Amino acid sequence: MARYALADHVFVCVNGEHLVLLDVKEDRYWALEASATSGLGALVRGWPVKGADETNADAPTAETQAAIDVLRGRGLLTDSVPPGKDATPVVATTPARELINDSEQAAGARAGSWWGFVAASAQAKIALRTRAFERVIRRVRERKATHGPKSPPLDIERARELVAAFMHRRIFLFSSKNECLYDSLALLEYLARFGLHADWVFGVQTRPFAAHCWVQLGDIVFNDTVEHVSGYTPIMVV
Repeated sequence: MARYALADHVFVCVNGEHLVLLDVKEDRYWALEASATSGLGALVRGWPVKGADETNADAPTAETQAAIDVLRGRGLLTDSVPPGKDATPVVATTPARELINDSEQAAGARAGSWWGFVAASAQAKIALRTRAFERVIRRVRERKATHGPKSPPLDIERARELVAAFMHRRIFLFSSKNECLYDSLALLEYLARFGLHADWVFGVQTRPFAAHCWVQLGDIVFNDTVEHVSGYTPIMVV
């Protein structure tokens, strides 16, 4: 029987030989050797790293107990569900298509409005500068939960026009290079003004460690390439 749970503000995935945890409350990633956490499979429901023997939950090894102590001490594990949750990693749709190409981006000034773009970009910038990361994530998640189910089916051509307009205009206000968080949030804010509520996908890779995020709906990547995002393992989908 599981004795611990993943804290509600924590997300987990396995990338290669590493287990990665995202602490949304602290806006911080933790990377551990996956094999060193295999004993937690008998103690945490849904733990993604399985050990050879998961039956001896009452007498964890010294290595397993050390991992538990560290994770509990950092607030990543709790003693029950609730307030914790199952530690099963998120399941994200494998990206297969890109929404726009370079020529469509260059012709993107026709859709939407400059005012909507500026307002969305400013809103994203203010949120990231003045609010805790956890609050930013919660707001986007709650808006999507409220309005997403009411949205009509995806109109790919309309979405392509809006994203092309966003990408065309962003070169005048900011660069997307090394700004994936701001770029993705600004795009989400912009699209929400037109009733389009896409997924905000966060992914990680190790060796070397890197974190990235992008906007996606179904298998369609909105603001990146399939080749690039496929190098990351999803850890959180908002």
